Amino acid sequence: MTLTPVRERSADRPRGERPGVLGGLRARGEDLIERIPPRLRMPVGVAALALVGYLLWWAAFYPGLMTYDSFNYTWESTTGHWIDDHSIFYLACVWLTLKITGDYALLTFCQVLGMSLSIGYLAAGLRKYRIRTRWIVASVVLLLALPSSGDFVIYIWKDVPYVIGGVLAFAALTHIVGDALRVPRAERRAKRNGNGPAWGQRRDWWLLGAGLTLVCLSRNNGFLAVFLSGCALLLCVPWLWRRIAVVTVIPIMIFMGLDKGVYPALGVTKPTDFAGNTFFYADIAYTYSKSPQVFSAADLALLGEIAPLQHWKTKGADCYGVDGLMNGGFNKQAAVDHHAQLMTLFYKTVRKAPQDFLDATICRGTPAWAINPDQDRTFVMDVRSSANGYTFMNAHPELYASPYYPSMHVRPLSTVLHKAANWWYNLGKTPQLNWIIWGGATWCWFGYLVLLRLTRKVRRREVLAIAAISIGMQLNVLVATPGPLFRYMATPFFIGVLTLPLAFSRLKREES
Repeated sequence: MTLTPVRERSADRPRGERPGVLGGLRARGEDLIERIPPRLRMPVGVAALALVGYLLWWAAFYPGLMTYDSFNYTWESTTGHWIDDHSIFYLACVWLTLKITGDYALLTFCQVLGMSLSIGYLAAGLRKYRIRTRWIVASVVLLLALPSSGDFVIYIWKDVPYVIGGVLAFAALTHIVGDALRVPRAERRAKRNGNGPAWGQRRDWWLLGAGLTLVCLSRNNGFLAVFLSGCALLLCVPWLWRRIAVVTVIPIMIFMGLDKGVYPALGVTKPTDFAGNTFFYADIAYTYSKSPQVFSAADLALLGEIAPLQHWKTKGADCYGVDGLMNGGFNKQAAVDHHAQLMTLFYKTVRKAPQDFLDATICRGTPAWAINPDQDRTFVMDVRSSANGYTFMNAHPELYASPYYPSMHVRPLSTVLHKAANWWYNLGKTPQLNWIIWGGATWCWFGYLVLLRLTRKVRRREVLAIAAISIGMQLNVLVATPGPLFRYMATPFFIGVLTLPLAFSRLKREES
């Protein structure tokens, strides 16, 4: 006779409790967690937290949030008008996701996944500074909850991979510096040649280079931010100049090779001279509004061929942005035709009224340094889709007949989530809270204060290297920004929030 074995009741389960569906799912989850190496459980958990948070925003505004530029990318990439006025890399991403799926959702999901993985990698780096997990989780929750940074990752915008690249590079620096701080002060000089694990694993340097490459590919002026970040890094740890040169010069060379060689060979056209010179025209206008005496009769005649002199003087007096001057009565084609003469006039105004040029540059760079500027016009994009592509369709009505037009609208996966997220987003537009919710400069300075405090605490200048990415991005905005838009300082904003856990580092001077 065959005896059937009796299944024994688990000692961990109370009598009478059956596993059920929830119990089975919990058991599977525990098994999955046990399969993850212990050292990876915390960063994987943080990455999962970020992924869930961003997916809630994604579900609320599926397939993603859109701007005027989003429709521009769609028109350029799907109608054969590949123009090098935006990131060709991102145009290719938009084209690819539309061709494969007919929708933007794949692209925005990849952005969510990329940012979540970067944050998880950062969490592993922050752990090297003896920070309790609760503070790391708190900074990630804050980043997800803020209406400015929570929804940013799901925009169809070239600035999103630009920020992801910056966060990835920042995360790599936390790993590299964290490894360096493990070397006692007495042995630090012996490690200054940069050899060995004291200055980060090879993986971390590769990821630093990958992040900076993504920055270069995502914006046409990203190479300047990478160059400035490299200079800041070199000032903090000059003995690592070889490695710094590799991870900054190679990304810039990749961008230049694509922009000057590969893209033109593939048929990508260059924009008109007007697109890249609005800063110079705005500086001429500002000088005319402040120091009209430096302009001769011939100079005024030149300006009059492009726009009425009153337009130059009134719109040009607004130093916070260039859009006011470029709209209205400004003849863009005439500006292109007289570009060489305008540049000669620009150099003349800088020579004769340098104070006006410096004033305009600092004023236009307000988003990079001002916590609460006199004229706070931080750009806040409406989270609802515009039926006419935020007026883009007025110039390109053929998009209405595009097979992708049905995708150019927010179609929330959850009405409840959409209403809640929309209410929360609009609440975040409260003017009195603008400086903290949308102020990239605010969080930039917060991050610097945290790093200065930690540097003073452990007496190691290497800590300052963690600020290199924010410094590069901040300087880039200071010298070349067309207006007070949030997205230009989004990278320092993200980094500033994610730097907060370092304020709770338990490292001591004798441990470093």
